[in-house]
Amino acid sequence: MIKRTMSQLKSKKKKVGSYDVIVHIGAPKTGSSAIQRFCVENRSYLKTLGFYYPEHPLDKNGVSGGHTEIAGALINNDKSTAGQRFHRYLGKAKKNDMTLLLSAEAFYGQHESMAELCQGLSVKVIGFLRHPVDYLLGNHNQGIKRHMVTHRLNQAVAEMVSKPTPHLVGKPFIHWANQFGDDNCYFAAYQAPGSGLPLETVFLKALGTSEQEAKNKVTNVLVTNRSYVKSALEFKRLLNTVLSELPVSHANKVDWCLQGYSDRAVDEYPYQHSDVPETLMLKLSSHLSEQMKEVSLRFPQLSEVATLNQKALHLGKLENGFGLQGPLAALAEELPDTLRLVSTEALRQHTQGRRDYVFLKLMDVLGLDFDEVDIPISVFDNDILQRLKRPKNSGPDYLREMSLVLERLGYLNESVVLIDMALGIRPTGKGLIQIKKRLDAKLLNEKKMQ
Repeated sequence: MIKRTMSQLKSKKKKVGSYDVIVHIGAPKTGSSAIQRFCVENRSYLKTLGFYYPEHPLDKNGVSGGHTEIAGALINNDKSTAGQRFHRYLGKAKKNDMTLLLSAEAFYGQHESMAELCQGLSVKVIGFLRHPVDYLLGNHNQGIKRHMVTHRLNQAVAEMVSKPTPHLVGKPFIHWANQFGDDNCYFAAYQAPGSGLPLETVFLKALGTSEQEAKNKVTNVLVTNRSYVKSALEFKRLLNTVLSELPVSHANKVDWCLQGYSDRAVDEYPYQHSDVPETLMLKLSSHLSEQMKEVSLRFPQLSEVATLNQKALHLGKLENGFGLQGPLAALAEELPDTLRLVSTEALRQHTQGRRDYVFLKLMDVLGLDFDEVDIPISVFDNDILQRLKRPKNSGPDYLREMSLVLERLGYLNESVVLIDMALGIRPTGKGLIQIKKRLDAKLLNEKKMQ
C-alpha cells in the first residue's frame, strides 16, 4: 500500500503551494540552525505565505535542533510518538488551509520512516549539500563541541581516507528522491555565508517565493551556530579531558559560552581546507569525490559540491597561528565557577597520575603547576642492559625486560602484550605476576581518567 501510494506521488509534479507537507532535512552542517532560527522568528510571515511552521525553542545563541520531537522519535524507532506529534501539527496546518513546514537535520537519514508517516500526502523535500571535506570539518567541530572528542584535526582526516562515507557525500538524497520522486525534491549546493545569496533567501525561494520578495525579507542576516573558531575549538578539545568527569550541565554551559565567542570573533576563522596537509587533502578529496559520483549524476546541480575549490586550499595560510587567551578570558568572565571546577578536577587527576600530553597542555593553559613528563635519553638504562647480559636468560626474561622498557616509555598496552607472552611460557613466575598486576592497575586508572 505504501509503495503504491509513493509511486502515485512520484508520477505527479506538484505545483508550488500545493503540498501538504514540506520537510527540510539538512544535510547536517549546511546552515540548518540559521534556517530554523529564521523560521521561528518569522512564523507570522510564513503564515502569510501559506506555511504553518510549528514553534520550537532556541538556545541563548539562537541555535536549535528544529523539530527533533518528531525526527528524534523516529531515530529512536518510537513511531507512535512521532506519528502523534506529526499528525497534531498536520491537523493545525490543515485547519488553516496551510502547508505543514518542518525542519530538522535529524530527518536526514529517516526517509523510510517519513514515507510511512506521510502516506497519502503530497510531500516536498528540501535539502542542501556542501563539499564532503567541509562536512568532515564540521563533523570534527561537532565531535569536540558536543561529544568530548580530543582527537586533533589531522587524526580525524587521516581516518576518513579509506572509509565509505555515504552520509558525507549525500547518498541519503538518493533515498529521499526514491521515496518521494525527483520532481518533489529541491536539492541545492550549500554556499557558505558571504559567498552567495544568504541561505535564508535561498530557502524562501525553495518554498516558492520570488527571489526579489525573498531578498526584501532577508535583510539582516544574523550569525547562527557558526563552527567554533580555531582558538575556541582547540580550547574545548583540551577542556574535554576534564569536562567528561563533571556534570553534563557544565559542558553545555561551556558550549554556549564558546559558541557565543566564536559568533563574535569576526577576525578569527574555523578550521578549513588549508589547515589539512595538502597531499592528505587531495587524497581525501579524491576519495570522497569518487563516492559522490552517483549523487552528481542523479542531481547535476550538486556536481559543483564534488569539486575541490583550489582557492580553499590556500585560504588562511597567511594566518600566524592562534592563541587560547581569548576563549579562556570569555570562560573566566561568563563561567568563573565552572572554570574553578575544571581547574580543581584537573589538579585531582594530575595527583592521581594523569600525564597525557593533551591533559598537561590544558593544565599549562590554565596556569596550573605540574611535573613535566621526563623523556628518557636512552631506551635501555644500565640496569636493563646488565640483566639482558645474564647467561641464564631465556625467552620470558627477554620479554620481561622489553615489557619494562615499554612501561617506562608509557606504552602500557604493548607492555601488557609482552608480559602476557612471558606468562604464557612461565605462568608461575612471581616477578612476572607482580609486573602484570601493576600494569593492569595502571591501565585501569588510565581508563578512568579518559
